[in-house]
Amino acid sequence: MRAGTRRWFLLTHVVCSVGWVGIELALLTLGLIGQLDSDPVVTRSVRIVAGILGGIFYFPAAALTLISGVLLGLGTKWGLVRYHWVLVKLAFNVALLIGGSFLVMPAFETASDAAIRNEPIGDTSIMMVSAMTAGLTLLLIATQLSIFKPWPKTRWYPKKVASKVSL
Repeated sequence: MRAGTRRWFLLTHVVCSVGWVGIELALLTLGLIGQLDSDPVVTRSVRIVAGILGGIFYFPAAALTLISGVLLGLGTKWGLVRYHWVLVKLAFNVALLIGGSFLVMPAFETASDAAIRNEPIGDTSIMMVSAMTAGLTLLLIATQLSIFKPWPKTRWYPKKVASKVSL
């Protein structure tokens, strides 16, 4: 991958990753407000906003982070399976993309739709706080891994082929 191309993918990856952390923080904040406030108007509003915010931004941020990360891995010296820290980040990203986008966010959107129709629904603020805390923790660990790059190379990455072959 050429340097200019790599920079654009890196910019995309960083912006989407930071945006994803922001979405997690915003949803965690909404969950905490819903958990701590006893006003039914506030808790109803929290559900509506969380469903809209998560429904619009969560999947695109997670998917673009994954795609740009995979492209960076394939196009740079880090690879996808060459270093343990890259594999851990990839696993976190896939788990959060699947779990967040297909399990957690639909629950938020269902609660949001019910709140808009003023229908009763179970308390989602506990799930919101726990899911967003878990997601935020994994994203912050992934960020830490990107900076410190711990652990040696994996055993799955092919060794360099000897430059001289004896006949």
